[in-house]
Amino acid sequence: MKRMILALCSLMLINSVQATEMAVVDFRAALLQSNIGQEAAKEPKQKVAQMEARLKQEQVALKEADEQLKREELTLAPDEFNKRRGDLVKKQNGIRQMAAKMQQQAKLLEKKLIEDLTPKGEAALKSIIDERKLDLVLNRQLSLYANSESDITNELVERINKDN
Repeated sequence: MKRMILALCSLMLINSVQATEMAVVDFRAALLQSNIGQEAAKEPKQKVAQMEARLKQEQVALKEADEQLKREELTLAPDEFNKRRGDLVKKQNGIRQMAAKMQQQAKLLEKKLIEDLTPKGEAALKSIIDERKLDLVLNRQLSLYANSESDITNELVERINKDN
């Protein structure tokens, strides 16, 4: 009798558990890897490259000025040496600020790019969700483990490319 009740309870539990269709996606990566993402990223990449080139020029100029000051250290009056050293420190701080500003601008450019592409990505993701009848889609970075079959990032890239 106990076995029959246990078997009946087991059958009821098995029938009550519903399969949940789940997937993971790296939405940001899919947007940036898509054709429209690659095309839209060209201008921001050029701006970032220009900023990096300018920063590199400033760093080279600072290094040259520092090396020249080291060469002239013994021939300069202490006041002149300290003045030039102070100027170099100011330039160095300016370059640090420039680098921080550049990083901030690059992040803003990427954020705007993602915001502009998001509606198209969401539409493509919605169609995949409907086709696969997915109950749950998680951001890949938030999941501890997901097998490769549950990752739909590449499928999303293909869908975005197809739809746009």
